[in-house]
Amino acid sequence: MNTKSERKSRSVRIKTTLDKHLEALAKEENRSVNNLIETLLAKASGFREPNEETKKSIEEAQKERANLKGYTDMNKLFEDLAK
Repeated sequence: MNTKSERKSRSVRIKTTLDKHLEALAKEENRSVNNLIETLLAKASGFREPNEETKKSIEEAQKERANLKGYTDMNKLFEDLAK
């Protein structure tokens, strides 16, 4: 996950046994418990956030979209592709 993004601190009460389980999982994966929990929550909730490279690509594509030629006739599309 992107560690440079804005963060919000939140306090959550969980069972001690679950906490120990999460600590063990995090240790196995060589990561912090916080990172593990954030990743698990994102996956479970379907949260997806594009990384910086993807965000830049999206911006570029949106700028170039205005210059794209649209086709309503497939033959004209194939003619242009054959050029």
